[in-house]
Amino acid sequence: MRKKIFISSLIIFTITIGCFFICVSIQQKIYDTNIHGIIVRNQVWSGNILVDGDILVMPWVHLTILPGTNVTITANKDVHNLFGWMICDGIIGYDLLTGIKQENNTNCGVHQNEPYRDEGHHVSIIILGRLEAIGTEEERITFRSDSETPGIYDWNKFIISNGVLSYANVENYRVLGVSSGVEISHNNLRNIGECGVCMDKDENAKILYNNISYAGHELIDMHECSPIIQYNNLGPNPGRGACIIIDGGSPKIENNRIYGCDVGVSFISPPDKPIIENNIFLNNTNNISYDYL
Repeated sequence: MRKKIFISSLIIFTITIGCFFICVSIQQKIYDTNIHGIIVRNQVWSGNILVDGDILVMPWVHLTILPGTNVTITANKDVHNLFGWMICDGIIGYDLLTGIKQENNTNCGVHQNEPYRDEGHHVSIIILGRLEAIGTEEERITFRSDSETPGIYDWNKFIISNGVLSYANVENYRVLGVSSGVEISHNNLRNIGECGVCMDKDENAKILYNNISYAGHELIDMHECSPIIQYNNLGPNPGRGACIIIDGGSPKIENNRIYGCDVGVSFISPPDKPIIENNIFLNNTNNISYDYL
């Protein structure tokens, strides 16, 4: 009897798991609609997509965004908050804080006199699965705020753990964070609240052929990682510090045009074995600085 029960349970479990993976593998087509929440099955976005609340793409999910897709994000509004509860620099729920920061520090990347991220009222898109957002020169993918007067703090984080973002125009966000193996290429990234592209702890992405400009902080920020950064136009970004921040690691920075920044490349700690070659530096107050000396 027990053997029959075990076999029956095993069959039910196997069928359930099989049905789950079949459902996940079937692509859900999303077209001309509003969307928010946790995505648990493969999706293809096209047309006009309004993201009106946080998006969390689970690790097993493949999200495809087709050429010409317009992704609009609600400004300063989030109908379904998923994020902001974690501890940051020892403070619980730091990203849920509201108002203007008065403290003279850079806890969690927010500087003095900047608005806190107020995650409860701002959209974040976090992709733990694989993103394939590959537009074309003729049909670029767009990510932008829905505000009639868009600003640099309209939506919060755009985190890509795996995949490609290519031939896209992305603006009005605070942070674009990328992990190892991610390719960011042929994009226009502009009107940014904090760092244009951010990498941390061995996150060795490829940053190629982009135009990155007008960020509240640096255009590319890296900490203990070794990305490949080639053939980009970085700048202008006047009055906001460095075009590139290097904090350890061994980045390869080649054939870029680095211009219109307070500092072209700023080393805030000793690097390992960086390669910085064949770059053009124009109209920077300082081309290279060593802040740790």
